[in-house]
Amino acid sequence: MFLIFSILVISARWLWMRLRILSIKNNRFNWNFKLNLGLVLYKTRIQFSMVFAVVATLVMVGIITYLSISTEYQTQQNKTIRDKIHKIATAFENSQYSKYLKNVNEATQVDFDNFANAYSADLTLFDLDGVALVTTQPKIYEYGLQARRMNTRAFINLRDLQKSEYTNDEKIGLLNYTAAFMPIRNSNNETIAYLQLPYFSNESDYKEHIGSLLNVMINVYAIVFMAIGLFAVFIARQITSPLSFIQYSLSKTIYGQKNEPIQWDRNDEIGALVKEYNKMIAALENSAQKLAQSERESAWREMAKQVAHEIKNPLTPLKLGLQLLDKSWKDKDPKFDQKFERFSKSFVEQIESLSSIASEFSAFAKMPETRLERLNIFDILAQAVTIFKEMDNIKIVNQASDKPFFILADRDQLLRCFNNLLKNAIEATPLNKLGVIEINYMVTHKNVLLTVKDNGDGIPDGLREKIFEPNFTTKSSGTGLGLAFVKNSIENAGGKVWFETATGEGTTFYISLPSA
Repeated sequence: MFLIFSILVISARWLWMRLRILSIKNNRFNWNFKLNLGLVLYKTRIQFSMVFAVVATLVMVGIITYLSISTEYQTQQNKTIRDKIHKIATAFENSQYSKYLKNVNEATQVDFDNFANAYSADLTLFDLDGVALVTTQPKIYEYGLQARRMNTRAFINLRDLQKSEYTNDEKIGLLNYTAAFMPIRNSNNETIAYLQLPYFSNESDYKEHIGSLLNVMINVYAIVFMAIGLFAVFIARQITSPLSFIQYSLSKTIYGQKNEPIQWDRNDEIGALVKEYNKMIAALENSAQKLAQSERESAWREMAKQVAHEIKNPLTPLKLGLQLLDKSWKDKDPKFDQKFERFSKSFVEQIESLSSIASEFSAFAKMPETRLERLNIFDILAQAVTIFKEMDNIKIVNQASDKPFFILADRDQLLRCFNNLLKNAIEATPLNKLGVIEINYMVTHKNVLLTVKDNGDGIPDGLREKIFEPNFTTKSSGTGLGLAFVKNSIENAGGKVWFETATGEGTTFYISLPSA
């Protein structure tokens, strides 16, 4: 009973976790039957398979054993009752049986009872028509529990089919019993009567015997079932423990770092899996090294190409200017002094452009050197606004905050981020249009969201995906590192940056930073 109760509780819990009958979709209740087996662990499947196989085997063996013993016991009982009725019939034929075939009186009934008691049996004697003549249990007929007639099957088998004996299962109310029938013959071997031997005790003996057998089988099977259950748990853990170990090792695998191989001494299926895993991490490490080397080389190539391109732009007018000055000097040009003054100013501007390019690349190369400190973001923003608000044809609307909001960031990087955003907003405004830059903010207890909105030309559709990539620029004079610097700086401070733009209407940049 405890075993059955445990199975019911475990089954109910298992179905509760995996069976779904009711679901809610679009604010409506939907009735659908769904059994989710995807949550069943591999270890649980092994345990269930082992226990199910053993239980199924035990049940089949129990059924076969029960049927075999029942059949054997029934056969043995039939043999016993047949032997007994043969013995009683022989003794009856050797006695004064003629007195039972005529008028039966009280003395005859007593003699018949004494004869039956000598063999510890209940007997009934029927005539050739199957009518009961004398019996040791007359109340069966007196109370109407049975008609005073011989069993029809027994009568047909003994009289018509001329069988020497017949065994039949009979029933009185709720009592099931076996009755043996045999013809009584005289000295001339003529059948003169039929003798019935009802065996009332065999049914109770049979039930008692089978009950004892089932009791023993259930107890033994319960013990075996619990032992097999514990054994299945142990075996399943032994089988799945290497898989758990491999899963743990896989979870620790990090691309681009040194990963330790798994040590497994056995040459089995798990060993083959471990060997393939070790090959995989070795190949992965080699691939990561090659990829890192390739990325470094590619980065250097791109950087060198960009530096060469940016330096080439100012060098070209410098070369042309020097060639023109050299020609004017050799030709003794009377306007040489004017040309020299004009070209010298141009040379200074080009040299300043080269210096600016070198500074931007140097700053971008130093990005990893970030020094985080606790800053009030509104103070840094105010410093950037102060630089640009005095420019002509530009109006900056800054919603200043009275309350400070502190973040962890690099002061120089953050200031340059705001400078870049404001500079880009100014350069995006056409010369014949008043540039309006709106700066707003929204503060929560965990984050601050800054918005820098301009009314410039916006970013074209085909260029929006590349706007934060290094070396990408939409201007004829620029390194393309400004917004890449902004993105890296904000991410170093744990924040995010994104934008919304509309062609001809302007662009809005969003900066989200966490609180310190």
